[in-house]
This record gives sequence, structure tokens and C-alpha cells, in this order.
Amino acid sequence: MSFQNPVISIPGVDHGDPAVIRYKGVYYLYHTGPDHVPVYTSINLTDWKLEGKALLASSETDHWAQLDLWAPEVFYENGTFYMYVTGAKRGENGTADDEERHIGVAKSKDPLGPFILAEEPLTPEWSIDAHPFTDDDGQMYMFYNVRNEHTRGPDGVIGTGNVVDKMRDPETLAGEPALVVKPEYSFEGNKEGSFFWNEGPFVLKRNNLYYQMYSAGFFGDDTYGVYYATSGTPHHIDGYNKQWEKFESGRPILQTNAACLGPGHHVVTKAPNGWDDYAVYHGYEPEEQVRERRVRIGKLWWEGSELRLEEPRKDILWSPPAPDVDLRSKTSFSADPFSSQAENFLFETTVQWKEDLVITFKELEVTAILDAVQQQCTFSSANGHRTVPFPRVWKPDHFHLITFILRHGELQIKMNQLMLLQEPVGNRSTTFAVKNTAEFYGTIYTLL
Repeated sequence: MSFQNPVISIPGVDHGDPAVIRYKGVYYLYHTGPDHVPVYTSINLTDWKLEGKALLASSETDHWAQLDLWAPEVFYENGTFYMYVTGAKRGENGTADDEERHIGVAKSKDPLGPFILAEEPLTPEWSIDAHPFTDDDGQMYMFYNVRNEHTRGPDGVIGTGNVVDKMRDPETLAGEPALVVKPEYSFEGNKEGSFFWNEGPFVLKRNNLYYQMYSAGFFGDDTYGVYYATSGTPHHIDGYNKQWEKFESGRPILQTNAACLGPGHHVVTKAPNGWDDYAVYHGYEPEEQVRERRVRIGKLWWEGSELRLEEPRKDILWSPPAPDVDLRSKTSFSADPFSSQAENFLFETTVQWKEDLVITFKELEVTAILDAVQQQCTFSSANGHRTVPFPRVWKPDHFHLITFILRHGELQIKMNQLMLLQEPVGNRSTTFAVKNTAEFYGTIYTLL
């Protein structure tokens, strides 16, 4: 299968700041809108269907989100979808008041919406571009963009920078923002040097190192691109007095070329096979000569400890890889043992479990039990037993994403994308079985 970028391109629509969530094997994409946030669906990241309006701007007098619903990003937990979105108040002339932009949350029980806006914003100061991130210990953080005296660029010129704050719950910030990145170089601003940007945060964690990817430059021209910075901790105690280390003094990993002008403000998601990483970002089509950003996708990979992004291309590309066994089209199935032995594989399913979820790896003589009542994972092997508490409270009456990966003799079990355990089990091929009275959705099996 093949595709060609851009993957979403509707004439007359600006598709800026796209964000994607996977739920029950389906991708849901949201992007910036003047008075509403649209929602699209896909099963392969390349073919998208516009489903409607997920969120409407508020019609209430003096509400914080009356116009300019920017950079929506959705987080799911325990049956609720939380959309973190920027909104603006309506100014006296009827347009958005740029001094009155704030991040807030809207909630829904369905990824298609309707999402309902909170009455008050999350942030007290000017802020845009929210990105929720949950660490493996269960602590939730909000990365977002601010504009204040601490985020000025070179020579003290006005600029925006990214900060991070802990979250007490999905609707409350701790109120202790710490600097992540701010503009330091001339190329992080517009060509006139009158404004500077570090914005659009997205965070990955690998080998206990945190990678905050961000966009810098002016979003309206070829100065815009994607960069990253690293840190050994997601939130330091030095407030605005310390920031993360920028990769090679701010070298971009995605920038303008003949195929795309101003690529940036992205998220990272998994391919349909559950393994390969893809960036979803916006950019202008150079030949269109219109101020409308289009949605593009590109591969993300690692070279040692360094991040790499596929450069924008116009030619026909291979589609994001599909799983070897694709059961996503089934509304439910009985998870009988996978009879083919394999030494390296990934299995993923979404489950609403009603009793202990038991995962058995026959030839490895290994069993893992996910206990909804005790909120823990029990791992049993020939070497003994180990119990690991869930890092967050995950209620059994709601849907949860379960992933286990067997690779190079190590077994990883994840729940809702957070690591529960990593155990050496030996380099042997095995079959496995998942036993529970629940129904399974979005199930995939991929050989690695």
C-alpha cells in the first residue's frame, strides 16, 4: 500500500496544529479552527474521513473560549476524553483579543464529541499549545506555551517559550511552571527579528531521558521547523532559571524544502502495527500560494540517542505498516491462544475487564495477572513472583489499552501506554493466551 502527502487537504480550510489519539484501534484527528474543532477518523493514518465538529466555541458572554480554538490535544482516561485547547475572548472589534488567550479543558464521553468546555480556563496567564504527558510513575504533566518576561528572545525581543507544570488531576495544574525552552538564536524568530517562538511541545521518553520536541520560527513562512531538547527530569525545581538542553544548539530535525513550507506543530503516534512511530504535522503546500496548512505524516526513528524525522516528500511513499494479524474490524472476539510460536512480537488490545485479566506465555512458563480490584500486576515465572502496583487508578468498568511486547528475551507489559514491568524471560519462541470474560477491541498482533 502507498500514499502521498498531504493526507488531509480540504480547500478553504486551514488544518493547523493537528493532534491524533488512538482509541479501540481507530485514529481520531483534531486541528485548530476559528469557531469549532473538527474531528476526522482513520484506520491507517493516510485515509481520513471528516466526522463533524467535536467542539464548538462558547456563545456565553465573557467566556474564555469564544473564538480561535487552537491546538486541541486529547487525553483519555477512565471513560472520559479530555481535550486541552486554547481559546480567546472576543475583543471589542469582534475578533479574537490576542491578550486574552488561555488553555482550558473540554470533556466528552466519546472521541467524536460533543466536548463541553469548562467554565474557567486552566491557566491564569496568556498560554497556548497544551500537551499532556504522563510519566511511567503515573504523574501527569502539562507542557504548554507562554509569553512573558522570562521567554524573551535574543536582545530581549518579545518571544514565547514552553514550560511544564505538574497536574494534580486531569483538570487541575499544580501552579508551579518550570521553563523547558525559550528562544536563544536568531533563526528562532521571524525574518525581521521582531518576534521569536519556541512553541508546540510534544514529549517522548526513552532510556530514562525526556525529549521535548518543539517548533521554532514564524509559523507563516520558511523559518518554521521542528527541533528538540532533552532533560533527565520532566520538571525541575528552578522555575524559569534553568531550561532543557537543545539538540546541537538548536539544529532542526524537520524544516522547509521544495515539498513543504513551514512544517511543524506535530504529535507522534504509532503506526497501525503498534510499533513504528510517525509524526503528524502541518505545513503549507508551496505551489498552492494560500494561507492554509495541510496535514502530513512522516516516519520518526532513532539513531542511537538521537531523534530523526523523515523530510517532507512529494513522491509516493509506502503506507505506515499494518499488523500481521489485524482484528480491529471485529467488535469483539474470544482471545484464544495464538498458536504460532514467535520469539519477537507485539500484541495490543483494548479491554473493559470484569475480572482478573490473565496473560499466559506457555513455552516461557510465564503468567501475568492484571488485577482490577487490587490495582496491580502480578508476574509469575520459574524465578518467582513479583507484584507491581498500577501507577494510576484505572477503573475496571471503563476501556483500557493493554500492550505486551516480547523482544530480545525481554517481556514488557504496558497499560494505557505506561510501563508496568520489564522482565528478562529468555530468548525462546512462545505462544500466548489472554483469558477474561470481557470483550476485546482494536486488537493487533505484529511480528518484530
